[in-house]
Amino acid sequence: MEFSYIISPLLLFFFLLQTSSVHTKKSYIVYLGSESNPSIYDVQLATESKYDILGTVKGSKVAAKESILYTYNRCINGFAAVLDDKEVTALAKNPSVVSIFENRERKLHTTRSWSFLGVGSDRGIPWNSIWKASKFGEDVIIGNLDTGVWPESHSFHDSGYGPVPSRWMGACEGGSNFSCNRKLIGARYFYRGYEMINGPLNISSLNARDHEGHGTHTLSTAGGNFVRGANVFGNGNGTAKGGAPKARVAAYKVCWPQGKCSDADLLAGIEAAISDGVDVLSISLGAAAQDFADDPISVGAFHAIQQGIIVVCSAGNDGPLPGTVTNVSPWMFTVGASSIDRGFFSYVYLGNKKQVKGSSLSSGGLPRGKLYPLMNSVNAKASNASDGLAQLCEEGSLDPMKARGKIIVCLRGDNGRMDKSFEVLRVGGVGMILVNDKISGSDIETDAHMLPTSHVSYIDGLSIAEYLKSTKRPVASITPVRTEIGIKPSPVMAPFSSRGPNHIAEAMIKPDISAPGVNIIASFTKAVAATDLPFDKRRVPFNVQSGTSMSCPHIAGVAGLLKKLHPTWSPAAIKSAIMTTAKTRDNTKNTMLDFNKVKATPFDYGAGHVHPNDAMDPGLVYDTTIDDYLNFLCMQGYNSLTLKKFSNKPFVCAKNFASTDLNYPSISVPKLQIGVPVTVNRRVKNVGSAGTYVARVRMPKGITVMVEPSTLQFHSVGEEKAFKLVFHYAQKVRRPGYVFGALVWSDGKHFVRSPIAVNLVNFKAKAMEEYNKISPLLLFFFMLHTAAVPTKNSYIVYLGSHSFAPNPSVYDVQLATESQYDILGSVKGSKVAAKDSILYSYNRYINGFAAVLDEQEATALAKNPSVVSVFENKERKLHTTRSWGFLGVDSDRGIPQNSIWKAARFGADTIIGNLDTGVWPESPSFNDAGYGPVPSRWRGACEGGSKFRCNRKLIGARYFYRGFQAAEGPLTTHNISFDSARDHEGHGSHTLSTAGGNFVHGVNVFGNGNGTAKGGSPRARVVAYKVCWPSKNGGCYDSDILAGIEAAISDGVDVLSASIGTLAQEFANDAISIGAFHAVQHGIVVVCSAGNDGPSPGSVSNVSPWMVTVGASTIDRDFVSYVVLGNKKRFRGSSLSSSRLPAGKFYPLIKAVQVKAANATDGFAQLCMDGTLDPTKAKGKIIVCLRGENARVSKGFEVFRVGGVGMVLVNNQMDGSALVADPHILPASHLSYADGVSIAQYLSSTKTPVASITHASTEMGIKPSPLMASFSSRGPDFITQAVIKPDITAPGVNIIASVTDDISASGLPLDKRRVPFNIESGTSMSCPHISGVAGLLKTLHPTWSPAAIKSAVMTTAKTRDNTKNTLLDYTKVKATPFDYGAGHVHPNDAMDPGLVYDTTVDDYLNFLCTRGYNSRTLKKFSNKPFVCANNFATTDFNYPSILVPRLQIGGSVTVNRRVKNVGSTGTYVARVRMPKGITVMVEPSKLQFHSVGEERPFKLIFHYAHKLRRQGYVFGALVWSDGKHFVRSSIAVNLV
Repeated sequence: MEFSYIISPLLLFFFLLQTSSVHTKKSYIVYLGSESNPSIYDVQLATESKYDILGTVKGSKVAAKESILYTYNRCINGFAAVLDDKEVTALAKNPSVVSIFENRERKLHTTRSWSFLGVGSDRGIPWNSIWKASKFGEDVIIGNLDTGVWPESHSFHDSGYGPVPSRWMGACEGGSNFSCNRKLIGARYFYRGYEMINGPLNISSLNARDHEGHGTHTLSTAGGNFVRGANVFGNGNGTAKGGAPKARVAAYKVCWPQGKCSDADLLAGIEAAISDGVDVLSISLGAAAQDFADDPISVGAFHAIQQGIIVVCSAGNDGPLPGTVTNVSPWMFTVGASSIDRGFFSYVYLGNKKQVKGSSLSSGGLPRGKLYPLMNSVNAKASNASDGLAQLCEEGSLDPMKARGKIIVCLRGDNGRMDKSFEVLRVGGVGMILVNDKISGSDIETDAHMLPTSHVSYIDGLSIAEYLKSTKRPVASITPVRTEIGIKPSPVMAPFSSRGPNHIAEAMIKPDISAPGVNIIASFTKAVAATDLPFDKRRVPFNVQSGTSMSCPHIAGVAGLLKKLHPTWSPAAIKSAIMTTAKTRDNTKNTMLDFNKVKATPFDYGAGHVHPNDAMDPGLVYDTTIDDYLNFLCMQGYNSLTLKKFSNKPFVCAKNFASTDLNYPSISVPKLQIGVPVTVNRRVKNVGSAGTYVARVRMPKGITVMVEPSTLQFHSVGEEKAFKLVFHYAQKVRRPGYVFGALVWSDGKHFVRSPIAVNLVNFKAKAMEEYNKISPLLLFFFMLHTAAVPTKNSYIVYLGSHSFAPNPSVYDVQLATESQYDILGSVKGSKVAAKDSILYSYNRYINGFAAVLDEQEATALAKNPSVVSVFENKERKLHTTRSWGFLGVDSDRGIPQNSIWKAARFGADTIIGNLDTGVWPESPSFNDAGYGPVPSRWRGACEGGSKFRCNRKLIGARYFYRGFQAAEGPLTTHNISFDSARDHEGHGSHTLSTAGGNFVHGVNVFGNGNGTAKGGSPRARVVAYKVCWPSKNGGCYDSDILAGIEAAISDGVDVLSASIGTLAQEFANDAISIGAFHAVQHGIVVVCSAGNDGPSPGSVSNVSPWMVTVGASTIDRDFVSYVVLGNKKRFRGSSLSSSRLPAGKFYPLIKAVQVKAANATDGFAQLCMDGTLDPTKAKGKIIVCLRGENARVSKGFEVFRVGGVGMVLVNNQMDGSALVADPHILPASHLSYADGVSIAQYLSSTKTPVASITHASTEMGIKPSPLMASFSSRGPDFITQAVIKPDITAPGVNIIASVTDDISASGLPLDKRRVPFNIESGTSMSCPHISGVAGLLKTLHPTWSPAAIKSAVMTTAKTRDNTKNTLLDYTKVKATPFDYGAGHVHPNDAMDPGLVYDTTVDDYLNFLCTRGYNSRTLKKFSNKPFVCANNFATTDFNYPSILVPRLQIGGSVTVNRRVKNVGSTGTYVARVRMPKGITVMVEPSKLQFHSVGEERPFKLIFHYAHKLRRQGYVFGALVWSDGKHFVRSSIAVNLV
């Protein structure tokens, strides 16, 4: 039996010191443990305490102060100082000291829509039209929350209108030069919340006038006049009108430049609309769905419907991803978008007489039948443009001499569609054919191009490409735009329309309804151009737009008509009438389709497509009451006290009320188990004639539904009857997921239809576990306490309902306002301070206020019993873009619908810090154009030195050099400017831009790799901490690194990227490990590089379990250069040379040894070392150099120096096939060892060997990819032998990113080439890839712990390459978890991992217990008493990978783990890929989850019963799956 023990850090330290007899002075770090949110006084006290501790060995506090480099006194407790050996020994004995370690150096690593709906027709208004019955919505008042209104539009003229309705209590506060009238009866604007977030607006824009067009468009769609002759450039000609064309309208401007709408302004607008007396409120904006009490639209809408106002909202434009629907509160009317039967088309006629149908709204046309030369844009490129840019018709990429008079074919992508046509117009092109890329497929857009244009599908684009290749003189013509009516099938669901299910309340189907939202013509502003482009001078009174923003006001208009027709109906009754009369069949009489031609479901269209005429007489309605809504909130976890605030009356939650019992017009069963029936209760009210209704159910597949009673008799109007539906899932074949059906009540005349959605869950009957949902108040407390420093921000404080009557007097309002000042004054110290900080007082129908608060004040207010909820004043966006095609931005950039970038808003406002060589602030990767104010939680500074500026992208910079200086002397002696965070080496700029750099178009390195550079979180804010300085050995010292980490913690970064490291070492002696521990305690994700010492086993660095350790692998792009020999053999090499040899010309080929200088050895000459080659022998030749010793680019420079025309760099046997693309100064190609042997054989076979080197080119789609990089450091982790390291692999080979202008492309002093972007390889490059992904997840899931984010990244990683085979090492053998960890990162899957291994700080401390750390030491780490858990083994550490360090024959090892549900409810089943020679049992093998956040333990029992004795590591995997998620953990077992 082996005997093992752990030497304490102190004893080991003593031992090391005794081996030296001379006391030398060095810099050390003295670690004293943890600090917890210190005040300024605390910091001063802590600093003095450190002087005292150090003074005990230095002899005085003065001497202590002089020797200290840093005091770590905010989040980390310790200091760095210059000490000799005796002083170190003495300090190590001090009981306040946790550990001491040397400050070591680290290495860097028209409106046809209303006719389509049957309300109007070309022959006039049908006899059964709702318009006739409702008098066109006469005198109904429709309010619109949006970007304002263009009051001069004909849609809002008041000719023929009588006096304003007497019930209108509003005003015309539209600002200067703004007039209301008897149609447009009111206008207001709200901006204070916007200014708090984005800064002051230009005073000239402070009015209700619409400067963007969106508000005018939506308001005219809802309630605009009949306007004859409306068209867009002659297209879609007809009569424009709103849904309720004789309604009165009011505009509430709450959205400002770039569609930014703040919560505070929104809520103020809603309250004003309630007070003013609107009947319908249309809101075409929103944000991600959230809890009802924390959503200002939801809160405002609740109070609006209490006053009888119908609130209609857009569903959002984040489709077709499931679960993206927004505005999901049951009292809102949520609207999706679908197409109509009209399109705007332009045909392309080719010279081969083929015709292609495209889409357009161009303002000009070509002469009919005339053919023009047709040219691919690449053939018209400017001399300074790349093929890639020209293909996209980017600005400045085309040559007028080549393009003039021609029709140019441009590819969709990157830049705006209308930007492309403007470029073609600029260079004299007569027309443009815009062809889709493969991702965009058949999604063609109708745009107001400035020249004749046709947008065609990907398939049609291929046909055009084939034609271009088939003839030397291709010609084409583009027809003028024509309007086509009667398109079939219609409607079709729009791809952008946000989908269900509703993840906030799964017992309710959202969206509620679908309405026209594609290519809608409506009134527009004259403040901006038709295209919204600055160079477009065209102004149009009507324009085309698409989005759920356009579908929403269609429903608002219909609601206005019903309000006029049935003034006593409640908002719920009107909603029910619209929903239960909707249609789910198109104009071909078939089931409605989604945009991809598959059948749509209620999660796409809700109840169906609106049918206004039938909604007049629905027969029955589901009349949801306020009490129904309150009972529903009870089921959401709201208590009686909170509910009283909503309803302003005591309310007791009903017993036996389930969420499925909400009396809603649609039916959703969120969970139906086999053998466990679910009963749904409903009530219907008769609003038609007396009669008998019979139920008919279209059963969802696999289940049965019984309706009890199945017949309802009604004798009078207003009579209400109850019924129930009983759902049974008795199908033997288990089918998980949603199935759909419908319930129809009919009396032979009316057909009252409700959609049904049932979620079948895949496990046996079991009583659901009850749990109490965390109240918004408690959740708010939790969120606030995660921040250490109070920062000021704007918040909304919601107090519920007022105690006064529905129509408050001036006295009531004053009383309410004073009461709010009193409440706020209790935390501000005075009513004066309260008044100064208030943005809005909601004091008429909504009770609350918006104010500027710090977090402590917000926390104090949240505890006040008068307060329902406190939530941040967040920014909202309009549900459309600046162009007509709402999907333009995403599709143009080629971003897939399921991209994490889209879901995570490109990492917006996540803060990524980078410990490295600094940053080049002028790089376009860090330009702040388009960024809003710096996040208020940022506590850092811009201490970048002279001539260094931060901005709203690069929000901070600091530099730390004292540790470097203490070790290597003053920076001035190294010719280093030390007073700056500027990057003089390029490494820091490269890594930081990889993690969080902007989109930068047209990036390449010497013409190679052309494309758009971007970081993983391209909209993140970034910070540079310069801790590394020029040095032969790396130049990053522990004390500087730890100072940088502490600054990052204090500054408030979210992610910290550290592409630095050294040999793995014990945690308490590792500065990065210590700093990372404290960072993780503060919720920061710390990502580190694994090191570049591979492929040696056990070479992995940065192994602490609280870090994310990243290995490096390849991507499917290579930069290649071919070597062609005189014997016609060809070898594929790697290069990024900036120069080229004449194509096909051969030059003498010679080995470096044969051109050696007289004073050089063969060995040095073979390596092409500096000064080893003779110019007289080498001139005019291609030289073959061997890899090794000196830098690869240095070899190329030596060949260049002696007049060589090119270099073939061949690998030695050790480097094998590992090739690197370097920016060589002369033509060069890097070949593998095997190819090098072939070249050597050729050299020996002929007296006159010759060769040629092709110019470097970019090749895509390389297979297999990824491969593990040869240099990437490997496991196992010899420090702990309890976790698999690295954790993950990411791209780290030939990565293009931003660099510095301070050094050359090659880094050599004699190289004068400068590049803004360069290629680098290393785990330093893979590390920031994971940092970028972590930033996206932090944006998407801000409450997730660092461990949860790490787990999500790891358990969704892939271990197969692009050939679908197992990931390979660079040698083409199968890679293992010691190479790649969990696998290759897969960001899109990481956003929804299903389950996570959420490692806690206590888990880390128990892990340290197993490492021999005692309670006293652990208290220093955690700043709290900690008792090590009994029977805790290293294998029990809750890590996303599983390592068994020792399994003997006949023995067994039990491993314990916990997984937390972060997805939907369901059952996960375990599957194990057994490591060879052992068996693994998982207990339990199934895990059932009923709620988000639920955590379940399990264990794995490993048995080694194999008769053949086999030593060493074997590998496998554990996968938990619910059929949707696959939660994978790598397994490694050491058989002894």
